[in-house]
Amino acid sequence: MSTVTAAIVWSATILSPLLPRSCAGCGRWDTGLCPDCLALLRGPSHPVVHADAAGELPVEAVSHYRGPVRTAVLAWKNGAREDLRPVIDAVAAAAGAAWASRLEDSDRAAVESSLGLLVVPAPSGLARRLRGRLVAASFADAVARGVAQGWCHGSPGAPGAGGPVAVLSADVLRRAARIGGATGTGHQAGRSARSRRANRAAPPRVLAPVSGWCALLVDDVVTTGATLGACARALSARGARVIGALTLAAPPPPADREDA
Repeated sequence: MSTVTAAIVWSATILSPLLPRSCAGCGRWDTGLCPDCLALLRGPSHPVVHADAAGELPVEAVSHYRGPVRTAVLAWKNGAREDLRPVIDAVAAAAGAAWASRLEDSDRAAVESSLGLLVVPAPSGLARRLRGRLVAASFADAVARGVAQGWCHGSPGAPGAGGPVAVLSADVLRRAARIGGATGTGHQAGRSARSRRANRAAPPRVLAPVSGWCALLVDDVVTTGATLGACARALSARGARVIGALTLAAPPPPADREDA
């Protein structure tokens, strides 16, 4: 980094608390996230029917990954807007509580008859881990808190509704190691749909025993569903029952993307 560049970065860091805040989504001044953008970000969750690579796994997203939501989510993921962390945590907790409260009776019974529910984030790459940007794991922590809070508010006729259940946030997946150019590593941003599927074809490693547990997968953004599908296969192969996936955002279906 040159001296001039370093000085600019240093000045921006020192002066940032003194500058007016702008909305992370639309850029409106004097607010971290304006009410309009917050309303777009907080749901309610909807099924992601075009995440074909996830197979039969039910995938839900809280928001549509376009416009102000895309801008805000990218700022949160990349660390440009640390002030969004409490907002994202609140959105995640609310989404987790809503997911638990509307869980189908068969899935609720499966969780209650198992060791409990693991909320498992999609694995982050090594570079992101070294930078401490574990956004999926942070999202999973908040979702798990929401699931635990919302569990007792399930449908009144559900088997054992309101019974105690262990809900754990478990960062137990790691991306498959790159061997001779094998897939399963590297960033997804900027890749085509076909390349995204290939890049996540290799199932991740499972670092801890998961047999006898149910699992809810979580991720920040889902596109093709390839990552979630690979994660589900890895957990299922080790004896877990994966009952769904919850993500912060997903692109709208292709037919609805004209205004994305």
